[in-house]
Amino acid sequence: MRRLQEQMMSGMEKVRRIFLVAIISAIATALLAAFAAGTAHANPTANFANMTDSKKALARLVKDIDLLRPALAAKSEEAVDGYYLIRRGDTLNGIIAKTLPDVPLRKQILQQAIVLANPHAFKRKNPNWMYADKRIKLPGPEEIHRVIFTQSRVKLDKAKSTREERKSWVHYP
Repeated sequence: MRRLQEQMMSGMEKVRRIFLVAIISAIATALLAAFAAGTAHANPTANFANMTDSKKALARLVKDIDLLRPALAAKSEEAVDGYYLIRRGDTLNGIIAKTLPDVPLRKQILQQAIVLANPHAFKRKNPNWMYADKRIKLPGPEEIHRVIFTQSRVKLDKAKSTREERKSWVHYP
């Protein structure tokens, strides 16, 4: 019996580590993409000042990612394999508090990521209307990435071309 418990604990630890690595890689990818998009159209003369601010912001975000590690590693045993079974009377904030304690992300972002990953468990994608006895997947890096970065690449390219077009406009004092 004890050996089975040890095997289950090692399996849970592997799942936690894989989940942590996936979140960190998604956040790092998103940060690099945001950094590249922010500096791609910057003014070359003001680029040096922006670069130091960007580097400071990037360093701060890397520190925040390091703060995520212990919080995700300390996940509750209720979410054994990255899934949670909704029980009657559960709330989404309660589930977040049980399964993702001390995660330094806004609760609204986590709520939206859970709803996005589990549309079958919510009525009309409303986080306040959960169905009982549904098994939900806890948010992974893909879901969090989709919640945080809602603009598509096409929209970003269109905005950039609009900015370039405005440079040729006639300006009056």
